[in-house]
Amino acid sequence: MQDKQSTLFDSYVYRCILTNEWESSEREVVEFYNQRGASERTFDMQNNDFGWKHLPFSFMKENTVFMTLTALIRNLYVWLVGKIAANKAFGLEATSRVKKFVFRFVQVPFRWVFRSRQWHLQLFTSRPYDRLRL
Repeated sequence: MQDKQSTLFDSYVYRCILTNEWESSEREVVEFYNQRGASERTFDMQNNDFGWKHLPFSFMKENTVFMTLTALIRNLYVWLVGKIAANKAFGLEATSRVKKFVFRFVQVPFRWVFRSRQWHLQLFTSRPYDRLRL
């Protein structure tokens, strides 16, 4: 037999935030803490999509250049996917990961065709790459 108190507390998840911030209100502290999720998603993307999980060198001094360049590449990638996501025909959202970007945008079957004394790129896709403007 369950008592009323145990059923009352079983349906809720209780969390607490310990802080020494006395100037902010409770709501401001919670909103500041919730911003942490965005930075964790950024590091998750860097770890899994841009190779930070398995760094190429043994020492951090040597890996600093690699990490800086991949962070710059990530910023360029986020900008590019944001521009492509505006065109709904490619099936990408602004938050799409690298794997989805590669399968939807980069891997396109094609062949070079020689006609009218010129080489033309023939794409085998229904996506409108000709209308894409960055």
